[in-house]
Amino acid sequence: MALRIGKIALTGFVAGALLSATALAAPQSKPNGPWITDSQNVSLAGLRSYEQLWHTLEQIERSAKGNVTLGSAPRVTNTGREIPVVTIGSGPRSIMIIAQQHGNEYVVSEAMVELVRSLSSNSKQARQIRDAVTLTVVPRVNVDGFDAIIEDADGNTPPWRQNYDPFCVTDECPAFYRQGRGYDINRYHSFLELFPETDPYVGGPNPVPESVAMRLLFDERQPSVVIDFHHQGSYVDAEGDLITGSTLWPNATAAAADLGVEDKFDPAVILAKKVVTVMALELDPYGYANLTLYPGTTTPGIARNAYGLLGAGSVLFEMRGGIGVKSNGYITKTAYNAAKSVVAAMADGSLYDADISVAENLPPRGPGISAPNEEEEGE
Repeated sequence: MALRIGKIALTGFVAGALLSATALAAPQSKPNGPWITDSQNVSLAGLRSYEQLWHTLEQIERSAKGNVTLGSAPRVTNTGREIPVVTIGSGPRSIMIIAQQHGNEYVVSEAMVELVRSLSSNSKQARQIRDAVTLTVVPRVNVDGFDAIIEDADGNTPPWRQNYDPFCVTDECPAFYRQGRGYDINRYHSFLELFPETDPYVGGPNPVPESVAMRLLFDERQPSVVIDFHHQGSYVDAEGDLITGSTLWPNATAAAADLGVEDKFDPAVILAKKVVTVMALELDPYGYANLTLYPGTTTPGIARNAYGLLGAGSVLFEMRGGIGVKSNGYITKTAYNAAKSVVAAMADGSLYDADISVAENLPPRGPGISAPNEEEEGE
């Protein structure tokens, strides 16, 4: 059967949940929308708050009867909040999945909760996975940027992209910093093999507690695979179909050469391509999925690159976002199926036999199409 990835038409998207009207733009894609006129008008009522997220995970842990362990990341946020970390299984193969590094990319966290729920069950597949794999899930890295009771220097409140660290209100703020608000967490993952608290990458102590927490967790768990879930804007393929997901492996080849770690980096890239192949083949039959390659940068501090430089098969997965909470069923289902397929393939060993040509032949992400008043930032 011919592989249809990148050519599958989306069907059945429902309108986004808004407190204001949905934009009635001229058709730009198949399907046309949904669109949101203003991200600040999106109702978050259908998503778990920080407290509700912890409560749900605690309930799952209790029901799992030892199959799930809930804990906290090694660092708290700048508001003192703990970042939930779920551990499933005790097998020899280790995988780490993180989501919502950007606070306004929130639906992927719901998918990770469903993954935890599924793999905590007493089903035969879940038991087999837990025996073969140790899975670490961080369903929401940026807990402050989603719903902390805070304001930036301009009086804005979350959800927003960055963490909360509004120390700089001048014109000379650090790289990847939003003035008077905070840091882009996904630019400050240390890629150095030795990770002292004083990190030469940033010229001093790493200022982003969420990024430090993820690196410390990585060092503790030593996963061979890392998957990082995000949202992106709205894009179309060559046939005008909406792209629902874009993915990529590490591409910081110059940094690998400079650091002299090609011996670890090159095999990590191959493994990451196998992860992408597994996800692509899993999603291919679904009518709501349309997968392409993400045009990622080579910035070494991005999680996709940082953990690749450390020797892990590190993969970015970007879901279409900014389309309203009522459309989260399609986003949740796609991210859940993609993540679970990799965990299952790692458990049964099929991941290691995956044909990387499938990943390498994914089509490139097509042109962006306008979502009124929405700002595109991506990974």
